[in-house]
Amino acid sequence: MTEQHDVVVIGAGLVGLSVAYHLAKRGIRDVVVLEREAAHAQGSSGRSAGGVRLEFSHPSSVRFSQYGLHVLEHFEDEFGISPQFRACGYLFVTSDPSQWVALQESAVMQRDLGVAVETLAAADIRGSFAYINLPDLVGGIYGPRDGVGDPASVAYGYIRRARQLGVEVRFHVNVEGITASAGRVTGVRTASGLISTSTVVNAAGPQARAIGQMAGVDIPVHPYRRSIYVTGPFDGLPENLPMTLNLDNTSYIRREGRSILLGMSDPDEPSSELVETDPAALEKIIATILPWIPSLEHATIMRGWAGLYEISPDQSAIIGPTDDLAGFYCANGFSGHGFMHAPATGRVIAELIAGEPPFVDITPFYLSRFAHQQTARENLVI
Repeated sequence: MTEQHDVVVIGAGLVGLSVAYHLAKRGIRDVVVLEREAAHAQGSSGRSAGGVRLEFSHPSSVRFSQYGLHVLEHFEDEFGISPQFRACGYLFVTSDPSQWVALQESAVMQRDLGVAVETLAAADIRGSFAYINLPDLVGGIYGPRDGVGDPASVAYGYIRRARQLGVEVRFHVNVEGITASAGRVTGVRTASGLISTSTVVNAAGPQARAIGQMAGVDIPVHPYRRSIYVTGPFDGLPENLPMTLNLDNTSYIRREGRSILLGMSDPDEPSSELVETDPAALEKIIATILPWIPSLEHATIMRGWAGLYEISPDQSAIIGPTDDLAGFYCANGFSGHGFMHAPATGRVIAELIAGEPPFVDITPFYLSRFAHQQTARENLVI
């Protein structure tokens, strides 16, 4: 059987649901979202640490975060549900002089874009954040408006409103192929038959490359497991603890209620789709964090989980049309920043499909940048 829809979105995570909502908001409501899992936001979206920050080294990424933060700050007004956003702040620290120089240079650009980022010398950090133990600390940056939210609440807000506007979301649907003719997408094939369409959005998260291959489009995104653990109730760190990130070893901590959330990006983790927790990962996180947050020695681990980062070669997202197949759009490779950048991604993809100019310059995020060797490398990645 064959059915027809104006737009097919592949993936019902935060990015796919944001795309669907923004399309429907613009009056493009013959949209169907296909999800292989039994419910929305079951992949990377549901396993996110929920961070939102304005400090990025690429200007377009900063603008994406500014829009995302604005949406979260007004989310309940628009969607009728609280995103549970808490402005705890973000603190990046480093003992690497060259990284410190790069942080200060990025801060200049961020301030030019209206970000109230603070550059802090080592003495400032030791005075205000005494829980940090880095003998060779040289400096850091602090974003007071940054914070954390609840990805599950945001995803629910998007799917509920998108459905109210006429979007259809289907679960337990495996995409088996993408059809095309004369250089243009013509449909999406599933076990139930062919969905005829002239517009497909690949928002498949860690499966982005596989979906691209079905369309004959090489999307250089690979999944990597990232582990997060939460301690039992712990009072050995400040109640107003910011999200604190050590750029030297890509580890971080933040408050999770009365507990502390711990995580890191392990450079030795191979690409895979594994989402099971690994005791070795916990041991490595503890061994990495304890030297610079020694008070956590007295904490106990209560629970943990793992999710997938979908990482691009330059650690910046791949967003926009493709040169090889008209009507096929990418919304992939967020490298751990999908939660904070989903609002802006949904908006710019919807604007492109509607024939409107994107509100942010996304040409640095086009897939074609890799062929032209014009990468948009993001340096502030954890």
